Amino acid sequence: MKFSLQPVIVSALHIAVLVGSTSAEDFVVTMLSNGEELSRSRLSIEPDAATLRVGDEVESFDLKGTRWLDGRSGVWVTLAQCEAWAKQTVAITKQSVADAPANIRQFVSWTIEPSFEIQDRGAGTLTLTSGVVDYAIAGEQREEGLSNFFRYAKLNAYKKAMVERKVAPFAELKVIEELERRRLFPVVMSVEIPGVPSAPAFEIRTEAVAD
Repeated sequence: MKFSLQPVIVSALHIAVLVGSTSAEDFVVTMLSNGEELSRSRLSIEPDAATLRVGDEVESFDLKGTRWLDGRSGVWVTLAQCEAWAKQTVAITKQSVADAPANIRQFVSWTIEPSFEIQDRGAGTLTLTSGVVDYAIAGEQREEGLSNFFRYAKLNAYKKAMVERKVAPFAELKVIEELERRRLFPVVMSVEIPGVPSAPAFEIRTEAVAD
């Protein structure tokens, strides 16, 4: 197994932001580091489907069938297949931890069994800290309209992990689970990765696209 910082960044930041509803909605997702824009993508959500456009690439998600499209093979990957793959990943990663560079060995081990100290700061602000990967989220409380967001976010977490084959999805899934439990829509998400030496901090912001 290879180890790289970039998939960690992508995994941490691409808990994408959208609001599910009965009609199509579009969002611009902007990633920044030290105030500089790294990327900008367009996220579209419909009642049963979502698409993420990053440059010339389009990623497709079937929210009703809980599956994502593998653009390389043209095959749909179901949530059940994702979960089975994740179980295998735990066993493989445990065997390979000893081969990881010493300065990120703790990080690699943590990615398959992540845990956070969670604090509700009030006014829609939430922190999840571990000393390995830390999140600070500013969001909006919503009682309705988040079902499609959580379906997409979970599928996307698995998709990135399965395509890149470098970082397990479990930390991202825990964050999604906490957001879902609190019915919190993340508007701004800041991510620090103290478990990887010299890793920069990142921020993701979202903006609804006017009709």
